Amino acid sequence: MDRFIFKTDYNELPVEKADVLIIGSGIAGLYAALHLDPSMKVTVITKATIEKSNSWLAQGGIASVIAPDDIYESHIEDTLVAGAGLCDEKAVKLLVEEGPKDIRELCELSVPFDHNAEGELMITREGGHSHRRIVHCGGDATGRETTRRLGEIALERKNITILFNTYMTDFLTDEDGVYGAVVSDGDDEGKMRIILSSNIIVATGGVGYLYTTTTNPDGAVGDGIAAAKRAGADIFGMELVQFHPTTLVSDNWVSKRAFLISEAVRGEGGILRNSHGEAFMQGKHPRADLAPRDIVTREIIKEMDRIGEDRVFLDVSSMSEEFFSKRFPTIYEECKKRGVDVPKAWIPVRPSQHYLMGGIKTDLDAMSTVNGLYACGECSSTGVHGANRLASNSMLECLVFGRRAAEHIKANFKPIRRPERFPDNSTAKCGTEIKNISEKISVLRDIVTKYAGPVRTPSGMAKGQETVNKLIEEVANSDIRTELGFKYYNMLSCAKMIFDGAVARKESIGAHYVVED
Repeated sequence: MDRFIFKTDYNELPVEKADVLIIGSGIAGLYAALHLDPSMKVTVITKATIEKSNSWLAQGGIASVIAPDDIYESHIEDTLVAGAGLCDEKAVKLLVEEGPKDIRELCELSVPFDHNAEGELMITREGGHSHRRIVHCGGDATGRETTRRLGEIALERKNITILFNTYMTDFLTDEDGVYGAVVSDGDDEGKMRIILSSNIIVATGGVGYLYTTTTNPDGAVGDGIAAAKRAGADIFGMELVQFHPTTLVSDNWVSKRAFLISEAVRGEGGILRNSHGEAFMQGKHPRADLAPRDIVTREIIKEMDRIGEDRVFLDVSSMSEEFFSKRFPTIYEECKKRGVDVPKAWIPVRPSQHYLMGGIKTDLDAMSTVNGLYACGECSSTGVHGANRLASNSMLECLVFGRRAAEHIKANFKPIRRPERFPDNSTAKCGTEIKNISEKISVLRDIVTKYAGPVRTPSGMAKGQETVNKLIEEVANSDIRTELGFKYYNMLSCAKMIFDGAVARKESIGAHYVVED
């Protein structure tokens, strides 16, 4: 694919400057911004608002060793087991051992964690964990409350500017690394400009919108990953896509963002059953309903295929209505709104795409292979998650590696630099504007969902790869000037990386599960 999406002479674009540029306003981006020196001019750009991010939607909580009976070694072991042999043990050890201090810092920043009657942090357990170690806010609104609070603080900082409805299209690089980014205002004019910065943090989230059913918002198209790839950054593990086993099934669930039923519900005693009432996870794994996500997802799919139905059920009747409504207020209200009388009625659920384990490959300081270009959060591949993310390690990763990126920038600050000339992409072959982009996006999502789902076949993956390559050929040298066009181009790029990785990885591992045709 082309080095740059936008075909123009970049020397004609207006120029702004920032000591540090952060792409994305979820927990990873905001936490990084708050750890930079107040003397630095920090610009955060987000293509929508703070509310429209995976961080905002996250329900479960943040995993950390803070309970008196828990130990680092246990959290490390649980993470490595879930990661199925692909984790970087140094990254996992760093995550687990540094995590508690970030939880303490969130407390100091007045993030409203839930507490018990004695004033202690409430701690729960989720799938794959051997101990209770998940802290949460608002019962099941941890992401929303954490993002909200970090956003409030960031907006008050005089050195931090947040640009909403601003879309990043590409990074500018030379032999010394990254020195800026090309961004669009996102208005009808598609106004473009350059922001010069030699310290850029990518925190753009995952690729969920490539799938027809996902817990992600429609902005999760992998734009930061695709731009980093075009800039020469190493990408790892894009085929490692996690599906959450329990998302709510209702009449309109296929066409809208899937509503997550947090793993914490099973952590509090919820049991998966088929329509006959059989607890089918019993005997399938030592932890039964609290097995790692990839295992639970596949067992649900097997059970649906076996009984010929499109859903299973989560039995939460062991909990009182008072407990359930207070512990899971968001889930309680959504179920009631959709006609599920919890906790008496079983919750109809099935798997949906949820998380990307792969992404921009980084070191322990969140630095990519491009000098000055950092990545943290879901768009990164730090080595923490391996082939299958352990529940509630994602927000912890946002905190630890977002902070480490900021600390590394402070210790190794690169001043703003401007080359003699910017790239001139105006002479590149430029065809016509892409037509019917919305329809093309729908077709692409169907392809990725069909051939790169939770259960894959060699022929299906090859078919997906072939089809995506043909779609890429169709847009080669096209004139792309709208945000929707940027979106489609980046989705194609990420779809190609997913299928290329899936075809290359011959054996099943973690979330990449392959069966013979």
